[in-house]
Amino acid sequence: MKRFVVISSAGPTLRDVVAQLEEIFGESVEVESYTVAQGIPGKIRDALVLISSALTFDECRSSLDKTCEVVIANRTLNYAHLDKLYSVPENSSLLIVNDAQQTTDEVIELLKMIGFTKYHFHPYHPGCPVPTDSIDYVITPGEVDLIPGKYPNVIDIGPRILDITTIIEIAKLLKMFNAKISEKIYLISAKYMRQIISLGKELHVKHEVLKSLNSFLFEIINSVTDGIIVYDKSGKIELINTIASRILDLAEGSNIIKELKDQNKKLGGFLIGNSLENYILRMEDSEYLVTKKFSDSTNCYLLTIKNVRERINMENTLKNELKKQGYRAKYTFTDLIHHSSVMKDLTARGRKLAESEFSILIYGESGTGKEIFASAIHNASKRKNGPFLAVNFSALPDELIESELFGYDEGAFTGAKRGGKVGLFELANQGTLFLDEIGDISMKIQSRLLRVLQEREVLKVGGAKNIPVDVRVVAATNRDLSDMVKNGSFREDLYYRIKKLYLHIPPLRERKEDIWPLFNHFLVQKNGFELKLTDDARSLLESYDWPGNVRELENNVEYILSLYEGGLIDRSVLSEDLLQWTQVAHESPNGMVSFFLNTIRQFNEENLLIGRRKLSSVSRETRFSLSEQQVRRVMEGLASKGLVQMGKGRVGLKLTRAGLAYLDHS
Repeated sequence: MKRFVVISSAGPTLRDVVAQLEEIFGESVEVESYTVAQGIPGKIRDALVLISSALTFDECRSSLDKTCEVVIANRTLNYAHLDKLYSVPENSSLLIVNDAQQTTDEVIELLKMIGFTKYHFHPYHPGCPVPTDSIDYVITPGEVDLIPGKYPNVIDIGPRILDITTIIEIAKLLKMFNAKISEKIYLISAKYMRQIISLGKELHVKHEVLKSLNSFLFEIINSVTDGIIVYDKSGKIELINTIASRILDLAEGSNIIKELKDQNKKLGGFLIGNSLENYILRMEDSEYLVTKKFSDSTNCYLLTIKNVRERINMENTLKNELKKQGYRAKYTFTDLIHHSSVMKDLTARGRKLAESEFSILIYGESGTGKEIFASAIHNASKRKNGPFLAVNFSALPDELIESELFGYDEGAFTGAKRGGKVGLFELANQGTLFLDEIGDISMKIQSRLLRVLQEREVLKVGGAKNIPVDVRVVAATNRDLSDMVKNGSFREDLYYRIKKLYLHIPPLRERKEDIWPLFNHFLVQKNGFELKLTDDARSLLESYDWPGNVRELENNVEYILSLYEGGLIDRSVLSEDLLQWTQVAHESPNGMVSFFLNTIRQFNEENLLIGRRKLSSVSRETRFSLSEQQVRRVMEGLASKGLVQMGKGRVGLKLTRAGLAYLDHS
């Protein structure tokens, strides 16, 4: 068998080439390997010499005897890593980094050959000047160390590999084209195809997920009460929901500019040009508020249409609801039923905080009693004789929040009542304003709210005069505002403005001593007297995780009383959710862990995001059937054992090495 020598310009490339040859030929050949950088000992004779590139051949030509057969390798991209490039937007500026001009140019040509043509390529290799153009992404085939400076977006597509034609040529020249090597080459070819098929499958899965998401978003768009239209500069409608279609009698694909001009020559002119807000569109006997914005990223306009009469009706509904509440705080600290030491400390702290005039942020999961605490704080404060108003941001659209919080002047928009409207800040003057679910407000409302808290003045919608207000703000949320500050969805200055004082209400699962005082309180409140329970029922209630907290406990008492027919309370009158959860948690703890770990691993292997909401949805198709809050508790337990990594924001859940080991040995 001929002597077989591999020569490369540098060590990393040599290692990659030799590793690929050893994978294919195994022990059938003995490979000698040298780099030009380290030098070649003596003249090479009577050998088959594989050289990594034509440039390397020029550098080592003098070290090769005429008796040598020379093969200059054809190297291609490693398709297993090309999925990293799919998210790179077209027309991006790409810095291509490799070890020499020739190899850099080859990478660019290979990228173009496989379809990456609509990009601006900038080659770089050691010794050439660094491009002065703005660079969006840096792409390198394993030569990360050669990148000139720091760039935010670096994509390593892995070292280039020998292509199949080079491998076949080597086998022929080594006279090794036997059945065994043929099978090896066949397997390598199949491996290439498998990588390509796998990428195609992954793209198909992502496409299906995106299609499902688009369908879901379209359902949401069709469920809102406002008309929504997206159209391009020519007027062609790209998207329209059912409300807008009904109002304007238009369909997707039609031309909104032409259709509106045909209906009324005065209409249509406002559709192109600068953005606008609260434009009055009069059609037949109705008036609509129209807002138009242009998106540079999509090159399209977004038009929203609101029925003025419906908006006024919504305002009246909210006003009537506030009147029912009587602008007063219903609860005091004596209404906080508890036995646990943590709640005793919390109520004592709440009484102390009530004495100050600073804003307070109350954090707690849904159902923990945040509004009761806010009401109690007001009644224990110097403002107890003043008004107490509450507004829940999660239930209101931006436009209504703005006019309700700050009010509006007469003539601010069509349909605005004569004399204007007094906002909640003015109504709560010398009292307390409770802002529930403050984590749900938009950046626009956050900005206006911050100004009121800083300046202690309110500017009405459509107004020109600042109105001084004396209001204490108590805010509440079940969201992690510090995380929202980090990802830019909540203003940092507003966060620290409302969090001058802070209370955290622990969930019921962390203070189970409070279950029975609360349970008996609700029984007496709704039934008139206490009832006794079997030991089994008591054990079930104590072991339940209570993801809905005190509110869920109250609901369970109502459920029990609806089914109760006398005697002791037993499991026959407990809710199905409670019974199912306790059964799963006690009888199949290991099965539940394996189910969740396997589900996370499956999504991780398919490079798909998975979070608590998705896990909850998947579990509902099994005997576990857990709510999102219950899944959260399970995930926190798995994370504390090092089996799962819980990422922040849109990172999702990841299985750790310990989690994989658990599955392999379970």
